[in-house]
Amino acid sequence: MKKVLLSLAAVVMGLFLIAPAGSAYTIEAGDYVIISQGAGGANNGGSFNIDKIGDDEGVLFSTFCLERNEYFTLGETLMVGSISDAVLQGGLSGGNPDPISSATAFLYYRWATEDIANNAANANALQLAIWYLEGELVKTSGFDTLALTDKARDFINSAANANGDYGVQVMNFMSKDARGNYNVHAQSQLIYNPTSVPEPASLVLFGLGLLGLAGIRRKMK
Repeated sequence: MKKVLLSLAAVVMGLFLIAPAGSAYTIEAGDYVIISQGAGGANNGGSFNIDKIGDDEGVLFSTFCLERNEYFTLGETLMVGSISDAVLQGGLSGGNPDPISSATAFLYYRWATEDIANNAANANALQLAIWYLEGELVKTSGFDTLALTDKARDFINSAANANGDYGVQVMNFMSKDARGNYNVHAQSQLIYNPTSVPEPASLVLFGLGLLGLAGIRRKMK
């Protein structure tokens, strides 16, 4: 029995060490954030840094915008109106709501997990790739047609077989109207939120439960 207990303990500790954090970010609908410029920034795009008001963690993560015809001012306070799998208002070519593509989700997942290095060159190319995949580079009155770079095309091609959401969702931000109410759709941006992945703490509790059952069985014998 001692060997069994030791084996169970080893398994639990192994799970604890290898398990990724579950929901890495605590952003929810109704939260307030301040957005600053991150790496890149070409064509008035991302990456953008998300800093939640009311915590002491500073910048939580970097992200990219999904719409070219919605605006916000760097440094202003925005409210998270909703978090879902779709963009509100739809941008230049989508519906309302407008679900993001699996290819966009896959590319942002790679950025959020740093499989794509978080540098300026990659940020600029990734923003172009996301806009292309979401139909935001269509020729439209009032908006310049942006040419894809070779790196942006490489990103797009790498996502050709993407399937699923990869734990990626959309934060739909709201800004203040003339009366100071958060009623104006400002922009939609991406968030990586792998809520389906077990957290280390949950694994520890599970392991302790196994150890407890092993102890009860020993007493019964």
